[in-house]
Amino acid sequence: MTTQDTRLRTAVIIQARNGSTRLPGKVLGALGGRTVLEHVLTRCRAIHGVDTVVCATTDKASDDPVAAEATRLGFEVFRGDESDVLSRYLGAARHVDADIIMRVTADCPLIDPAICAAVLRLRHETDADYASNNMPRSFPHGLDCEAFTRVALEEAARVTTDVYDREHVTPWLRRHPSLTRANLTGPGWPATSYRWTLDYPDDQAFLSAVFNQATEAQLADMQSVLSLLSEHPDFSRLNTKRTVTSPVGDRPVAIFRFDADRRIGIGHAMRCATLSSRLEEFGWRSYWAIQPETATFLGSRLPEGMGIVVPAAGPAEQIAAIEAAAGHAELLVLDHYDLTAAFATAARQIVSRIVTIDDFADRPLDADLVVNSTPGITADRYDTLLRRPAPVLIGGMAAPLREQFALARSTILQQRPTGSIHRVLISFGGVDSLNATPLALNIVAKCLPDAIIDVVLGGNAPHIEEVALQVQCLAKTGRQIQLLRDVADMAGLMVQADLCIGAPGTTTWERGCLAKPSILIGIAENQRRNAEIVAQSGAGIICGFLTTNGREEVSQRIQDALSGIIAEPNRLFAMSEQARTLCDGRGVDRILLGSLAAETLSDEAHLSLRLAEATDEEMLLEWQAAPETRRYALNPAVPSAAEHHAWFSAKRAAAKDLLVVACIGGDAVGFIRLDWRGDNRGSAIYLISIAAAPGQYRRGIGRGMLQMIRRLMPGATFMAQVARGNTASIALFTGLGYRLQSDGYYWSVPE
Repeated sequence: MTTQDTRLRTAVIIQARNGSTRLPGKVLGALGGRTVLEHVLTRCRAIHGVDTVVCATTDKASDDPVAAEATRLGFEVFRGDESDVLSRYLGAARHVDADIIMRVTADCPLIDPAICAAVLRLRHETDADYASNNMPRSFPHGLDCEAFTRVALEEAARVTTDVYDREHVTPWLRRHPSLTRANLTGPGWPATSYRWTLDYPDDQAFLSAVFNQATEAQLADMQSVLSLLSEHPDFSRLNTKRTVTSPVGDRPVAIFRFDADRRIGIGHAMRCATLSSRLEEFGWRSYWAIQPETATFLGSRLPEGMGIVVPAAGPAEQIAAIEAAAGHAELLVLDHYDLTAAFATAARQIVSRIVTIDDFADRPLDADLVVNSTPGITADRYDTLLRRPAPVLIGGMAAPLREQFALARSTILQQRPTGSIHRVLISFGGVDSLNATPLALNIVAKCLPDAIIDVVLGGNAPHIEEVALQVQCLAKTGRQIQLLRDVADMAGLMVQADLCIGAPGTTTWERGCLAKPSILIGIAENQRRNAEIVAQSGAGIICGFLTTNGREEVSQRIQDALSGIIAEPNRLFAMSEQARTLCDGRGVDRILLGSLAAETLSDEAHLSLRLAEATDEEMLLEWQAAPETRRYALNPAVPSAAEHHAWFSAKRAAAKDLLVVACIGGDAVGFIRLDWRGDNRGSAIYLISIAAAPGQYRRGIGRGMLQMIRRLMPGATFMAQVARGNTASIALFTGLGYRLQSDGYYWSVPE
């Protein structure tokens, strides 16, 4: 976005004061020879598309030094009420005649100009009244920013009298149904485990260590800081006890039992963290049950308050440790090859439901849902392995990917590969224990002398210094190459690549989601099935397994594969077309919907929920056309097939929304639609719509769907719009605690 294009004046307004109760005078404290306020102001001045930066402080004499510092640095200053920060922002916006306002707080000295610019672009591209990057937070704490129109701010200032709204400026903008909103999704865990804001002495110690150690380039943006912290993990431990934790209170508990270390890598942790983050967004409390070596391996990436360190002992001792820390849990997720069915059976004394993430289908299991993202394995493989009947989710569509991949997919599917290899991404996971990276890098540098090369490794990778030296040597020859440690925005990096080289592990589905052709080198035996399926589909080329093939043989195969791709101009496009069919990035929601216990209706039928799939399009159009459905529809016109297709495709691609089908015995009997609408004091807001299938009325299906969704999302805020005269729906919603508000919507707010 540029102000020239929009003809709108954009201002960053930074609220700052000296009177912090937890850390007085923090904004004028020194970091690396500059005040915290100077760091924030100058970084905000670098945000693309901004016309002016304003320091909005209070009119109290104690804040004269804040105003003086901003003036000394050449920035605009506006002074207003200390408690009514909303009115202070509006006054500052009027003072500089701003049409668009970006809100940043003065305790964020590592605020990232590029991320702020992305939020401004998102607001512009979606024409939203309000946009942010923390609904929910998916960036390190301390990179929060919000962008909104002055028109919306004027309305908030005129309407709301709530003390909380006026102190925190934007809550009314984040929740009111008359406004449109957008959210920039970030990398998620482990980036969210970092705290880069300044509120406590612990934070000051952390930031001082960072600024004293780093060069200006190492603090340029989020990824640079993450890379720095991977080299200096002790820094983050200085304020880890202040990190944001899961919601507390009477919310359902989920336990994740997994391990991660230098030997097995971080894949199991990433899968569980992705599910954990989504559940926390829905209002659950999560705990990670891990052994001491995993806790050491994760270090500051282990969210404070969520870790349960279990002893290296038998099931009874481990389960006792989990129960002592978390009590009874609604859900236990097992992602651990060494835990037997006996462990799961014993755990049922403290958990209601069990989800097992598996990769082999070669051992007995006691589970209520099995997830195996390895393609080519059929559900009947589990018929003799399961101790009780349980649904099985199979293949790449069940892979639990971070939300950033589903969001990036909607953009990349509109692009056509160039047919040439201009940029290569080399990534063998966070650990790469068999040191495949330098092998692949040597061949790529030799065969593609003009290509840009991105190399990704985890900060704990055992061979990272060897790779760093190799990258440094190539860079000295003039090659465009970079080594990135602990990459946050992997989806953004992958989008830029024409070809990916890596292992056929969890990243297989990330590459598939983003339609990326790949060259595969196996570094673990459990990756063979993934590799075979990707190769059979035509999406990738297997160049051997370092577990069984010699390094020279694998090197030659990589060279042959690259030569073959270069010789066939259409090869990349064909591989990309096949890759996109492997995974759509919505596996997390499929898993969580599948983990719900069925709802028993009054006629004893059992209602279950699943994500709407492409094959449901025609069925839903038939339901929409039924006279009973349209009778009380807010739009009485029956959509055309083309209109329905456009709506259905967009809804399935919207990563923050949910389009869910209700089933009885495998037959679809209704649907429930949840459209994300904003944030209510940390609670996600969804506009909710329901309909039973023709012929399925008066069975309690609508009530059952609403009850199941509330169980899935105990911390969400729901709002429903009901047509006047629809007495049955009004009775349904009010009977479940929804209350009609002055805005015309029925609201259900979590307790």
